[in-house]
Amino acid sequence: PMEPLRIAVLGAAGIAPAAIIRPAAKNPDAEIVAVAARDSGQAQAFADKYGIPAVLPDYDAALADDSVEAVYIPLPNSLHAPWT
Repeated sequence: PMEPLRIAVLGAAGIAPAAIIRPAAKNPDAEIVAVAARDSGQAQAFADKYGIPAVLPDYDAALADDSVEAVYIPLPNSLHAPWT
């Protein structure tokens, strides 16, 4: 069997649970493995609330992490292109 796609979330935005976290939890082909946010305390609280195993120090760390295969970007629209 294929391993699930390992996804990091860039930001602890309110849309993320409905848009990616709950859908991924119901899909054996996806796994939320990390979250990064501008505020480390907010990222930790988000990870604790949604059972995300890793909190990364910043968005760049999520992009550089070899265990992360994809990112979900629930940032303001103006930041989608730069982080993509």
